[in-house]
Amino acid sequence: MDSFSPTAVFPQKIDSEVMRKLFIAVYQQEESQFWLNSLFYRAGEESDVLYLDYRFTADEAERMQQEIDRVIDSIFSSFDENTDDYEKLKTFHDYLVTNCTFSKETDYGNTIYGALVDGYAQCEGYAFSYDYLCMLAGIDCFVATGTNSEGDLHAWNVVLLDGEWYHVDCTWDDPILSTADPDFLRHFYFLVCDSDIIGRTHIIDSTYFSCPECSSAENYYEREGLSTSDADEGVGMLLSAAIRAVSEGKKEAAVRFTDQKAYENAVYKLFDGGGIKTVLAAANDYSDKKVQTGKYVWRLDDDLLIIHVSMVYEE
Repeated sequence: MDSFSPTAVFPQKIDSEVMRKLFIAVYQQEESQFWLNSLFYRAGEESDVLYLDYRFTADEAERMQQEIDRVIDSIFSSFDENTDDYEKLKTFHDYLVTNCTFSKETDYGNTIYGALVDGYAQCEGYAFSYDYLCMLAGIDCFVATGTNSEGDLHAWNVVLLDGEWYHVDCTWDDPILSTADPDFLRHFYFLVCDSDIIGRTHIIDSTYFSCPECSSAENYYEREGLSTSDADEGVGMLLSAAIRAVSEGKKEAAVRFTDQKAYENAVYKLFDGGGIKTVLAAANDYSDKKVQTGKYVWRLDDDLLIIHVSMVYEE
């Protein structure tokens, strides 16, 4: 692959399924070699030759790598010796969500070049890029593959933080909105556990590789102080998140509940009882730039018990 050879020749014949497993391992975890195509050919039940296919020429790949390196340098320039792994993982997630758009209409959609430079990618491009960034940061990460609940092929990441494994799905945190909003940012699928998604929205393909248990409850909302089992406390947390957002010139605020009833009560208080207008009005006391109290976009995740509000600034 390094030399763009059309074949990989092994010292002895290898079982066809073993060769397929080898190729998948390389393709999914060596995303720095973004020029490798997912297409390959192995002859017969046993063979010592694997035929490879490439998306780009060596000259094209060299030029593209230079562009990738410039983006990487920009991302990592915000880090210093005090930046911990959590902040790095969040930075990588937020960069991909806000700088890349899901698209099947691109020649780079399954590569790190697509997500990091071109700005358009499919789920593989998002997952490969997140893995690549983690690799450069020295953080253990790999690409998980499988399907969504409808049976469509999907890829995301599993990452190690503070001795615990978590799922991260940048693609699903970057939804295709009815109205384009390049600043939209959410963390529904950042540092989630097995019980949040596995077997529900994400079905892992374990044909060749197993996935470590992701059981920690220390998700993004727990770490950010935005998780509760009480409805009133949750409304207060949403207010704090809104205040922090407007004070920083941002517009997203969210809270996650660990209790179904509390979540339902908070939804009622905010959107049926009009509490959201009070939240937005109070947030305006902390910023010169005001948000509209009667205009906002709210999104609910009834599975993860998340309330997310996108505020709209006055012109």
